[in-house]
Amino acid sequence: MELGANCYVVGDVVEFKTSNQLLIGTIVVSDYGVLGYSSNRYDIFAQKMLYKHVEEKFIVRMVEKTDRLVYWKRRIETFLDALGGLEKERIKRIKRGQNLFELNKQIKSGKYLVSTESGSKYLIQFDKEEIFMIRKNEQNNLRKDSQSIRVLFLDVRIGLPAFFILEPLGNSDFTIRQTTRVTEIKEFDS
Repeated sequence: MELGANCYVVGDVVEFKTSNQLLIGTIVVSDYGVLGYSSNRYDIFAQKMLYKHVEEKFIVRMVEKTDRLVYWKRRIETFLDALGGLEKERIKRIKRGQNLFELNKQIKSGKYLVSTESGSKYLIQFDKEEIFMIRKNEQNNLRKDSQSIRVLFLDVRIGLPAFFILEPLGNSDFTIRQTTRVTEIKEFDS
């Protein structure tokens, strides 16, 4: 596997070097350099009750890769929960007059139209265990062939950005898309 920046996520087991030895540990925290670090750093659990702060350049190889789809689902849900907690009043104002406040995997059938602050509209169709989506703004389709795209995971809540994990649109295992804040969710009658 080719190693590079941001190749690792929380839960990966990696081999890393210190000044005099090679150790194996699980990544338990990652900050992706958000606090102005010159490179990405990871806290790696190397021995019982010992945490090491290791720069990514000292990671030698991946021993065991965690499931990326599960990782991103948790990260998105945590982010939206935190953002929702910060913007309670704003979200409360947007919810007035709305019937639907969120879309999730518990919905088994039906079509829903999701509108965002930027004016984008997404038609989301739930069909038993599968979810499909198409962007209603014709000039900016999600796929070149204008067909609907399979949704692997979604988190759509009134007043917050919507997140979608979609079937691969390139060379990756999946594609993540984020919208501007959702302003309306309504059932769609074709």
